Amino acid sequence: ADVEVANPSKKVHEVTGVWGVAESTARYAASLGSLGLEKQKGMLHNGNDFTFALAVERSAERRGHIEIVGAGPGDPDLISIRGRQWLEIADLILYAGSLVPRALTLCAKPGATVRSSADMNLEEQFALMKEFYDKGLIVARLHTGDPCIYGAIQEQMAFFDAYGMSYHITPGISSFQAAAAELRSQFTIPEKTQTIILTRGEGRTKMPETEQLHLLARSQSTMCIFLSAGIVDDVQRQLLEHYPEDTPVAACYHLTWPDQRIYRGVLRDLAQIVHENKLTLTTMIVVGEAIDNRKGLSRLYADEFKHLFRK
Repeated sequence: ADVEVANPSKKVHEVTGVWGVAESTARYAASLGSLGLEKQKGMLHNGNDFTFALAVERSAERRGHIEIVGAGPGDPDLISIRGRQWLEIADLILYAGSLVPRALTLCAKPGATVRSSADMNLEEQFALMKEFYDKGLIVARLHTGDPCIYGAIQEQMAFFDAYGMSYHITPGISSFQAAAAELRSQFTIPEKTQTIILTRGEGRTKMPETEQLHLLARSQSTMCIFLSAGIVDDVQRQLLEHYPEDTPVAACYHLTWPDQRIYRGVLRDLAQIVHENKLTLTTMIVVGEAIDNRKGLSRLYADEFKHLFRK
């Protein structure tokens, strides 16, 4: 009854309660694939009329696909192999132009459409992706870092779900991982801090009451704060409620980009560091004793585990 048919019949509906038999049965048997031949009428030799239709098995159809690709923190060499492969075969690359360097799209195949979404609203982005999808083409939606962390993909996936579109996510390296690498720091220190908090300050996007920075700061764990350079004074004020004022901090601008800048200091000077260097929203703020920490020995190197390294 729920299968959409091309030629609904009032007479069939009166008799059976469904709008078609041949077309709906064919599509149902083909896992809701599309009709290759719409309802046709025929007659057996003894005079009995019948109808038939043909449908293409859904798994065998040439269909569009959307791959949400994590671009990594900015360096084109830090995108995953799988992510690069999707960019190389995509018919449309729609990338977040304000956050993703265009250099990441230079591997596009000849004839591919490469478009920045910086000047497009959600409806325009959906319309463009669906235009390519409906032609059976491949769309690569390129997001900065890992798209699952402040990637703004929720609304897009809701759209894809509503239209029954095929899509998948290729994860990427997050900027917090790039921060650890560029700071040459291990963000989890044995017996000191075993937790990394990924969060943001409260700006135009409201934070849940239970996730206010001053509450998260109670753990004094390694905290990586996204999208908060513009409200750094409030960030510093809340962090100082629980972190000592001499806690190491780092303000990391455009991590792995050609113009990367990293400023180290202590928490009491965090706001001053950000203001004096005119750092923008593309800045990762890291706070915690794990920064530059060389103390603490992993249990992996304790005597009780030495047998693991013997040949």
